[in-house]
Amino acid sequence: MTSPNLEQSLAKGISKGISDGIGNAIGETLVAAAAIGAIALAVFPSLTPTLKTASGHSFEPITVHIGPHFYDDSPSGSYDYVLERDGSTSVPIPSPCNGTIGGVYFQGVTGGLATGRGAGQIVGVACDGADYWLFGHLIEGSQTKKPGDRIAKGETLGTQGTTGRSSGDHIHNQIHRWTKGDDGVPVRGDRITDRSYTKPLIMAYIEFLRKGQKRSPSNLSTGFNQAYDWTLGKEGGCSDHPADRGGRTYKGIIRSVARRHGYDDPCTIPESKIQEIYLKEYWEPAKCDQWQSGEMQLTCFDTVVNFGLGGWQMFRDQGSRRDGHRHPSLPKDEKEAALAIAQWRLDFRDFRVKEAPDQVVFLRGWRNRDNDLLRKVGG
Repeated sequence: MTSPNLEQSLAKGISKGISDGIGNAIGETLVAAAAIGAIALAVFPSLTPTLKTASGHSFEPITVHIGPHFYDDSPSGSYDYVLERDGSTSVPIPSPCNGTIGGVYFQGVTGGLATGRGAGQIVGVACDGADYWLFGHLIEGSQTKKPGDRIAKGETLGTQGTTGRSSGDHIHNQIHRWTKGDDGVPVRGDRITDRSYTKPLIMAYIEFLRKGQKRSPSNLSTGFNQAYDWTLGKEGGCSDHPADRGGRTYKGIIRSVARRHGYDDPCTIPESKIQEIYLKEYWEPAKCDQWQSGEMQLTCFDTVVNFGLGGWQMFRDQGSRRDGHRHPSLPKDEKEAALAIAQWRLDFRDFRVKEAPDQVVFLRGWRNRDNDLLRKVGG
């Protein structure tokens, strides 16, 4: 049974609920001269295998109603539609991408068409490598993040509402360019009015909402400490093997890394410093905490420790393999993705030995490590 609020939104035409007031109010606050968004397809989970679209939070399918005022021209290039689940229009709104929260603020005055003004509660999401999404008319105070916070694809950003000048619960979307402010918080730039560019993005997002998103249950705890404990157990003590390209090494920390932290000899690094170096040199640069599951966080961390940041990016993106082979796209399910990367690591070892025969001395240990990772993330 359809809720009265939904019937009201559809009957009155949701775009009329934001006409006039929102156009000038948002237009006056736009920031000019922003970076052009990169590949638009990177926003959606079904279209690219990179980290930017890694499996995020689970959510059940959402009914999306597209009414006669789907194309909203207040301001031009906007879109309006209604979310519904189980007869209710108070629906949590999933993020369209992995990204960073930009503007979170209230605009105007809540009321009907005669007394309301502005877009009400607004939340902006700057998608990694793509565009800036503005969501308007959310329930006031329902936002889950503050500016500068990271948000995962599918994670709730707020709840659909009818704040500002609106005739009923609905989503108001605008797509913008954006740039990064001095404080690191995304700054919304020019609104993109070309619907040949924005409509495919909106329709792909709507399809994403209608399908929902499932993740396999994770059997591993998340966080740096859990990944660190496992990986450290795979690293040896002080070593200076002539075939080791990293030279003198202690617990996986090579000389060049040790020197960045004030130690000419890695074997002199105190135990109290080891964990800090792992955090700053591997976990944080690889952004392992952007993954939602323990399986992918561990796979990310162990791979960047064992292969370096460039090696991790190679396996993550599968775009430019030194062995000339491109594996299938990274699975969207994080547990499956972790298993795939662990297997691809195994596959890569043989090529590495052919490329550098003196590395064969490490082959058995590498394979043991990769097989242990396969068992760990597949358990």
